[in-house]
Amino acid sequence: MIDPTKIDINQLPKKFCDGAFGAHGKEFFTFAITSGNSLDSFATTPQVMKSIAMWINGQVQNYEKQFGEIDMTPPQIQSPIQMADLKEPGDNK
Repeated sequence: MIDPTKIDINQLPKKFCDGAFGAHGKEFFTFAITSGNSLDSFATTPQVMKSIAMWINGQVQNYEKQFGEIDMTPPQIQSPIQMADLKEPGDNK
C-alpha cells in the first residue's frame, strides 16, 4: 500500500475529471470516472467507498467555506444545430 504522507500530489500526472457513474452490490462498489473520451473504472469495498465519500465531502465543505457555495445549476449549453438550421420536408435548398 502506498503511504500518502510520502507522496507529493503536485508531482503526480493528472486527468481532468468531467463525470462519474457507478453501481453497487452487497460486497462491492463499482464506479467509473470520465475524462473526455477516456474512462477509468474501479471496484472497491463498502468501507473504502465510505472513506472516499467522507474525504470528498470534507473537501467540498472546506472549498465552500473558502469560496462560497458551489452553484449546481446545469449550464445552459446551446446546441450547435438550431431548429432554423433544419430543412422543411421537401425543401431542396
